[in-house]
Parts: sequence; structure tokens; C-alpha cells
Amino acid sequence: MLKRHNKNPNSLRKESYSSPEQSYSQPGKVYSASRKTYSRKISCFSIAGICCKLSGVCLLLLTFLLISPTTTSASALEAEESSDGANYDDQISAQSTTISTINISFSPTSGSASLTPTSTSGASALISVKATVGVENSSGYVVYLGSTSSALTGKTTSQTIPSLSSSTTYSNLPVNTWGYNATETTTAPTNPTLSAMPANTRGITIGSNSSTNIKSDSKTFQLSFAANIGPDKPADTYENQVTLSVISSPLEITGLSSISDMQEMTTAICSASEIGETKQLRDVRDGKYYWVTKLKDNNCWMTQNLALDLSTSTALTPTTSDVSSNWVPQYSTATSANVNTVDSTSTAIRSWNLGNYIITNPTSASDCGNPKNTLANCPSQFTPIDSRTASSNPNFYSSNGNKTFNPTEYDAHYSAGNYYTWNAATAGTGKTSTSGQAADSICPKGWQLPVSNTTTSKSFSGLISAGSIGTNVSKITSSPYFFVRGGMVDPSSGYLFSHAGTYGLYWSSTPTTNANNAYRLDFNSTSSIAPSESSARIYGHSVRCIAR
Repeated sequence: MLKRHNKNPNSLRKESYSSPEQSYSQPGKVYSASRKTYSRKISCFSIAGICCKLSGVCLLLLTFLLISPTTTSASALEAEESSDGANYDDQISAQSTTISTINISFSPTSGSASLTPTSTSGASALISVKATVGVENSSGYVVYLGSTSSALTGKTTSQTIPSLSSSTTYSNLPVNTWGYNATETTTAPTNPTLSAMPANTRGITIGSNSSTNIKSDSKTFQLSFAANIGPDKPADTYENQVTLSVISSPLEITGLSSISDMQEMTTAICSASEIGETKQLRDVRDGKYYWVTKLKDNNCWMTQNLALDLSTSTALTPTTSDVSSNWVPQYSTATSANVNTVDSTSTAIRSWNLGNYIITNPTSASDCGNPKNTLANCPSQFTPIDSRTASSNPNFYSSNGNKTFNPTEYDAHYSAGNYYTWNAATAGTGKTSTSGQAADSICPKGWQLPVSNTTTSKSFSGLISAGSIGTNVSKITSSPYFFVRGGMVDPSSGYLFSHAGTYGLYWSSTPTTNANNAYRLDFNSTSSIAPSESSARIYGHSVRCIAR
């Protein structure tokens, strides 16, 4: 019978600190990130006298009730006071960690098997339990199986049934012995090789994952228990508590290098990143990759234009997008800027993918003119990517010279990306607002639109000030910023797609007091940068997201 004990050291869920995983020291004081242990106990092998209807011994084998524990933090910081009483808190910066969560479940949650020995060769029984261990945010974990005693002990008579002295198969299990088998598999073995139960709570390792960057992992074990009982044993309830435990180290936050997807970004990860640290991250919504860099304003920015295609058949959800509830756009992303795809309504939700192109000469101005329909109409300003692949070298353009026409690679920093009206960029939450910030955006989860009309953190003005960019357009279009002179979509028939190669225009989340306008970043020519310019919401502009 599996029991839950919450008032003694042998509780269902045990927590204890293991040896320090990481240490940070100054003279006289030590900080350590420690691990917690989670365990589940299985009280198994019951001989119930009330079941005996025949002569001899009646064994009720492995009756159990299994309850999943509630897990809490698997990481902790412990401080040890220094002998001189000095406070080193302002001198020591402990490495940030993410809480590691552990869940243990069993199937079936209850069950039994009975036997009645009638000869000296005894009677045997076998039962298996499927144990599933789930671990998240770990820098390595180990799964153990053990017990405080290797023997089964009778509750009434105190008689014992010893564990095996050596491994053997279930079919050859000696009389008056018992054993276990733990196998990482989803199917229970029919004739498992049984071993002696280790007589300590930690026990032996039955599974592990030594990776130092585990976002989510799970393992499934078949735990088999068997006993062979002879008729010389008195009827009783024979028990042994078996402990399944997991020790997981907290996931160390090491900045951008520790994540792979845009949606994994957190404030802690950005804070742990170094200025200038950069990484290509995948947007799980469509599998596209984007360059991301921690810039001089201490914020993590996309250093590549967003290219998310919107669809009337696909909702943006809070799980993967910067939205508070599911949002379905009114129109799917168009592939041409023409009279049928533009809209002069201030609350219009429109977007355009005008082709897979990179700007040819990023730091110099060359106007494509108007009215145009796609980037293909601007061959002097934009180069098609064709079948080339995005370089994984963050300095591809600057370190190798102008590689626009490289036959195999291109610098994705300079991709034109898509164009969105303000109400599309704000996932329909901007509407006719005239104060505050739009609540949502089409950015990935963990990201948002930059703010404007302010110099505070996460604003275009803050970025320009921190980088000492001033009005130098060549700086904002060069490494590490890579802003693109992508032009805009204008619903006027005389403009449509216009100013490509000269103007760079990027939406913020900030509305103006005029319900028809919102703030944007605007740069053009060689010395004109306006981080808080008012613009009609009907225009299609580029989008760069910033980590929340």
C-alpha cells in the first residue's frame, strides 16, 4: 500500500539540499546555488492475513495509492555568515538561475496481486508500475531509486523477507526473497532481471540527463517488484517503502547564448547578457530566424525587421505572441501594395510581404521612387535573396565587405521584412487610443514594440542617446543596429509602395493625442533621425521588437 506521510522524515515529498552546484566566494563568506531533492515513496508488498482462505500463506502483493506531489523551487541561494561579520552582499553578484521544476507521476495509481504458497518452491508474483519523471529548466538531473531497508518486514510478526543476494530473473527468483527492476522503457518486461533493493534512501541511479541546458525533458520507467514466498512464512503484512527521487540543478542563466527561440526571452536572460552579445533566435510561430542583440541602452533588440505573415485563419495566441488573448487579423498579409490591398481607414489592420529582399547599400540613400508595388520594382535598391542562406556570422557584412551579391550567403540583418499598419502592428489593440501604450503587439511572446515620445528605457530615443547616434544615419544603419531604409506603404494611389532605399520607418506602441496618428522612428538622407515623429496609422511601416 502506498501511503502519504507528511509528518515525519519519510514523507511522500522530501526536500533536502545536496552538495553545492555553484559557488561564489569572497574572503570569509561563501554563496552557493544548491539543489533540492524530490522523492516519491512506494509502500509495497503487503501480506494480508484477511485474504487467506486456503491453508498456508496468502500474499497481497503491491497494493498502492499514488499521489503526485506539488513541486516548488529546485534552486536556492544559501549564505554563510563570515567570521568577521562583514557584509559582502554589495561585492558579490551570484549567478542568476531559473527555477527547476520536477513532476513525478505513476500509472496505474492503484493495483494489487495475490498469491498463496502451497509447496516448498513457494509462490511468486510480479507487478509493474510506470513512473514518469518530468523536469524543466535544469542544468542536469539524476533519478534515483532506493529504500531505508533492503528487506520486507511483517507489520505484526516482524518477520522479514530478505532482498536478493545476487541478480536473477523473475522466473528463477529463490524462495523467500524479493527484488526489483527499474528499466527506462514504456513497456513492462515480462521476465525482468531483479536486483537487491539498496538499503539507503538515495539508492542507485536509474536515469539521468547531464546536459547543462535542459528546457524540458521527461523519462518513463517501468518499476517492477516481485517476491517468491514459501509456506513457512506466517501470514502478515510485509512492507518496504521504496523511494523514487530526482535531484535537479537549477538552470544557469547565461544570457542570449542559453536560448534558441524568441519566445524563451525573459528579463533575466536579457539582464544576464553582455552588451554586444548577439544570437540568431527562431520564432516558433513560423520558424523564421532573427538576429537579436543586447545594445548599449541595456535592452535586447531585434536587429532585423519582423517578417511575420498574418493570416485570417491563424490566431496569434498568448502562448507564442505578445497578446493578452487570441487575436485573428481582419486581413491576411498581402504580397503587393495596390489599390486592392491598401486601406485609408485609420483603424485599418493591413500588412504586406513585398518580397524576400535585402537592401543593397545599407548606409547610403537611393530612392526607388513611387508608386511601386513590390521590392522587385526597386532593383537598384534591393537585391533578391533567391536560394541563398542567411549567414550565421553576425559580422558578415562589415567583416567581409559588401557581400550583397555573394552567391551562397547573405546578411539577414538587412532583410526588408514585412510592413504593417499601426493597428496591425499593435494586434488590433491600438484602435483609436490617444494616450498610454497599445496593450498588445504582433511581436513574439516576451517581446514588445518600442515606446516613443519619451527618452526612457525601451524607447527609440533612449537607444539613440545610449549609442551616441545623434542624427548620424550611417550609424543607425550600420552594426550593431542594422536599421533598414525599407520605405513604406501609403494607401494613396500615387504612392502605394514608396521611398524604398531612402526612408527607414518603424512603429512604436505609442499613440498620439490625435486618434489618426501614432509615433514612429523616422530616418532618411544622411543626417535626419526623428525618434518620436507623428505618422498616420494607415501607413505600412517596419517593425523591430524589444525584449520585455
